[in-house]
Amino acid sequence: MRIAVFGGSFNPLHIGHLFIGEAVRTELGYEKVIFVPSNISSHKEDFSGINASARLEMLEESLKEYNYFIVDPSDIERGGVSYSIDTINHIYKNYSFEGKPGFIVGDDLLKDFPTWKTADRLKELIDLIVVRRISDEKLDSNLPNYYIRNTIVPISSTEIRERVKQGKTIKHLVPESVRLKIIKNGYYR
Repeated sequence: MRIAVFGGSFNPLHIGHLFIGEAVRTELGYEKVIFVPSNISSHKEDFSGINASARLEMLEESLKEYNYFIVDPSDIERGGVSYSIDTINHIYKNYSFEGKPGFIVGDDLLKDFPTWKTADRLKELIDLIVVRRISDEKLDSNLPNYYIRNTIVPISSTEIRERVKQGKTIKHLVPESVRLKIIKNGYYR
């Protein structure tokens, strides 16, 4: 079985995340995409006031209808700052798969990849999959990678949180289960 790993804060999960997972799965032939929500992201600060267990709960609820999407809570369970190398080491210890796992990275994070914790070791363990989030053009990189020419879905978790804060609709931008959980619990207000 070929697997791809999709890490992120998923704060909250939105249609752009789902589309990227689907594009990687179908265009590169992965059987499973493993969504790994970070505990504390090493790439961005999160001041949304929602805890990791609430993000995990929304993610699990949203993805349960897809038999090819898996939620792995290991980064949250490990606690502390989430580093990709720790996630990938966990994947190697706990999953059976063919070849190397794919590792999904947005083109917005590509330029900083060489500065990530033990980036050289990480490159040896993964097949890097770069997805378009900000640029219509393929970004130059000296990293070996697969590049997906996915449609850019111009939505972000930051925008979702801001829309909620302003009392604007998020219907059809997030899975319905996420929208209902946000309303019920007053998240992002």
